[in-house]
Amino acid sequence: MNSTPEAAEAPEPAPKPKKKVSAQRRIVSWIFIGILLAIVLYEWRAKSSQANTVNSMEAAMAEAGEVAEFPFTEFQEFKQGTPSEEIDESGAILRQHHYRWNGIFKTYDLRVLVDEHEMVVSFDTLKEGDTVGGIRRILKKNLQALKDKQMKLMEQSSGGAKPADAEKK
Repeated sequence: MNSTPEAAEAPEPAPKPKKKVSAQRRIVSWIFIGILLAIVLYEWRAKSSQANTVNSMEAAMAEAGEVAEFPFTEFQEFKQGTPSEEIDESGAILRQHHYRWNGIFKTYDLRVLVDEHEMVVSFDTLKEGDTVGGIRRILKKNLQALKDKQMKLMEQSSGGAKPADAEKK
């Protein structure tokens, strides 16, 4: 194993010099990272505000026990973030509040039913539907038709005798 002195003294290849990144490229990269961070933060804020509000509502419903209702003012206190609110007062008894937390990519919804005594009776996180938390609202425009139908059923079951309340109308 004789090695030649020339092999031991051979210089190693010189490392390639690193290319320097221009200042403009670094600035653009950091601006892009900042924009991405802002988008993620905005979306996280919308999602977490809605989720924390729903968790607080579930806790309030559980605390209410069998009644499963709590004051609407209490809901206003633990509602988080700044959702947009749409109120639908077309219900005969129940008023629907629809809250939306807008993110960049998704909208987070919360629908709340409030009765005439300003108590929250039900809620869900659906965008739309006929029921809220399994409760179907009777609309004001359908209330008279429902009353008329019930009156006919009562007349048929009692053999044609009208109830005292129906005679007064």
